[in-house]
Amino acid sequence: MDNSPQPTPDEDNPSPSLTNPVQEPDPVGDEEVQVDENVNDDAPVMARIVDDTPDRIGSPFAAAPSGKKRQRLPAVTFHDLGPLQYTAIGGVVAATMLLGFAIIALAWFPPGGCIITALGCATATLGLHSKFKRITTGMLVTHACLFVACFITAST
Repeated sequence: MDNSPQPTPDEDNPSPSLTNPVQEPDPVGDEEVQVDENVNDDAPVMARIVDDTPDRIGSPFAAAPSGKKRQRLPAVTFHDLGPLQYTAIGGVVAATMLLGFAIIALAWFPPGGCIITALGCATATLGLHSKFKRITTGMLVTHACLFVACFITAST
C-alpha cells in the first residue's frame, strides 16, 4: 500500500492566484507564456499562449522579408509585332544599303538619285517600328537631305 500523504478535501489548498502573473519568454518562438508564482507540484499548471505575430502569407520556406524593399527597375519591353517586326528590321538594313546607292546616284544621275532616296525614306519610315529607332531616324534624316540635294541638282 501507498503510505504517502494524500491531501484530503477538508484541507485548505491555496488556489492559484492570477493577480501576479510572471511572463517568461519562450526560447523557441515569439509566444508569451504566463506562469503563476504560487504553483506547486500538486496544483495544475495554468498557462496562456499569446500569439501576436501576423499570419504569414506565402511560402513557409521563403526568407523573412527585410525592412527595405528592393527597387525593381521597370522592364523594358518591345511590342511583339510578329512578322512586321522582322520586316521593320529589314527596312533598317535596306535604308542603310540604299544610302550608298543614293550617294553614288547624286554624283552620276541625280533624277535617279531622287527615286533611290525616296525609296530610302520609305524603308527608313518602315524601320521606325523596329528596335533600332536611333539608327533608323539617322537614316531617315540622311535620305531626306540627299533627296533635297538630288532634287536641286536635277532641276538645275
